[in-house]
Amino acid sequence: MRDSRQTEIKFVWTYPGDDTTSVRTLTDEVFYWAENTFPQRTDVSMFLKFYGEIAEMIESGGDTDEIADVFILLLDYARRKNIDVATAVRRKLEVNRSRRWVTNVNGVNRHVE
Repeated sequence: MRDSRQTEIKFVWTYPGDDTTSVRTLTDEVFYWAENTFPQRTDVSMFLKFYGEIAEMIESGGDTDEIADVFILLLDYARRKNIDVATAVRRKLEVNRSRRWVTNVNGVNRHVE
């Protein structure tokens, strides 16, 4: 008989030379760098920078450095708002798992209300 309980998955970010970096540790590293480098940043300035970085990521065809820039901004913003990224993602993933999804003619997915 198959066990129907879900297995909890621990999310861990890694980069060359360090295979134990947690999302929280990476978020803190990004935040403290940004605090020292851009102490004057505001939500508005971060949103404007975010739009520019998304455009660069799209134009680059998914260059890893451009993806990293977007992710850095998201981690910094989340930390500024005291959001635990791993917890928020897990919570939202559970919501998304319970939804029905459709794909439009352009290949864009959306949930059905």
